[in-house]
Amino acid sequence: MSDEINKNEEAVNETPVAETPVAEEAPAQPAAPKVRKRNTMAEINTLLLQEQNNKGRFPVFNIGDTVRVFVKIKEGQKERVQPYEGVVMAFRHGGVQESFIVRRISQSVAIERIFPLHSPYLEKIEVVRRGRVRRAKLYYLRGRFGRAAKITERVGVSLSKTAPSGNAEETKEQATE
Repeated sequence: MSDEINKNEEAVNETPVAETPVAEEAPAQPAAPKVRKRNTMAEINTLLLQEQNNKGRFPVFNIGDTVRVFVKIKEGQKERVQPYEGVVMAFRHGGVQESFIVRRISQSVAIERIFPLHSPYLEKIEVVRRGRVRRAKLYYLRGRFGRAAKITERVGVSLSKTAPSGNAEETKEQATE
């Protein structure tokens, strides 16, 4: 029996083994076709923000502030500027899509208007009064009129604050004025 096992082992050892080729340099493959890089939404938003940036043009204002927004209106071929004054109820989104809601009461009818912050139709924004609120959205004002909808004023806050810019000299000039 041991003779049979030895013969089988020899037979196994003598079986030809396929030679593996030595790692040779692979032939150069043809260049892959160029794939056009697609812009992500973040890249598109940054490009649009650079193009339409109104951030430094307007003063810093918060929710609860009473603002006067000067809006460009086209009527036929004429263009005029119309002021819209009211309380800032909320800010929405961010970046390029950033917008704010202003509520005003005209002839005992409440009107809310949404303004995109980076719109070319915004001429300027003036802060009339600073309001003191403890909410991020003032939607509770929708059910209130008159004294119930009144917002207390923040005391000791300057109205002439503008958006902070990177230039220190400009901020010093604004502080002296």
